[in-house]
Amino acid sequence: MLQSKSNQDNLLRSLALCGVAAPIVFATLVTVSGFIYEDYSHVTQAVSELGGVEAQFPLLQNVNFFVIAVLFVAFAFGLHRGIGGGSGSKLGPVLVGAFGVSAGMGNAFLPCDPGCEFQTLTGTLHNLTGLGGFISAIAGIFVISRRLRTDLDWQTFYNFSWIAGIATLVALLLWIGIAEAAGVDSVNGLLQRLFVLSWFVWVEVMALRLLQISRGRSFND
Repeated sequence: MLQSKSNQDNLLRSLALCGVAAPIVFATLVTVSGFIYEDYSHVTQAVSELGGVEAQFPLLQNVNFFVIAVLFVAFAFGLHRGIGGGSGSKLGPVLVGAFGVSAGMGNAFLPCDPGCEFQTLTGTLHNLTGLGGFISAIAGIFVISRRLRTDLDWQTFYNFSWIAGIATLVALLLWIGIAEAAGVDSVNGLLQRLFVLSWFVWVEVMALRLLQISRGRSFND
């Protein structure tokens, strides 16, 4: 019984570490890809262009998309195991995992068109699956927030989670409204990264808390 409990704690710790690693791995490889991509601009160009049809070294970024997809699915499973049941007990983690799936499928296997425009079927599917993943990520924050209220280990993170969800939603609307709808391409990459940063802050804080909880359980048993 004790061995089984220890294995469960080790599993939860590993899943938490996947969440901790995901934003770090993604940001690192995006930075490296942007550095070796001649004349690439993090301010004006979308992240997906690093793995798009015109990219100079698309493999690196597409591997990045696939790796974070796996990490996010694992992290979502960790959230489900590490937070007590409540409203949306399964839906929230599923939505977080859906973001990972969209990153792996929509980005790694459906490269974006030049400028990530809707020019080809593949490019269109890339944009649509990406948007679906972004919406899933935001919805996941709000749904999981409802679950935090009923777990003593997570109650203090309830307000943070709601604030993070609102900030991430606002960042997405700013990006779509300014860079896409209004066509202000000069800040497209910057606004996209603001959205990604908002989302990743929530992920990192939740993953670190999950890691803390997994260690605390081991220490107390």
